[in-house]
Amino acid sequence: MKTFPANPRVRGFTSSDNMQRYKIHKQIRKKGFKCEVYARSRTVLIPLDTPEVDPLLMELVKRYGYKIQTEAFS
Repeated sequence: MKTFPANPRVRGFTSSDNMQRYKIHKQIRKKGFKCEVYARSRTVLIPLDTPEVDPLLMELVKRYGYKIQTEAFS
């Protein structure tokens, strides 16, 4: 990426960044986590009763500026 990876205002990703992001999305779906990932708004919804956040989700937060939100507000 051209700027800071965890900056939520980053608008553009390179094609290799997008491939990596979507690869992580597929891994999350394959593992069967109880969460919803919205790529366009870069938001992850998790249930309130989640004991701990998975490292794959944290990778999305740290590298691509995703936000984790509980389902209580949706």
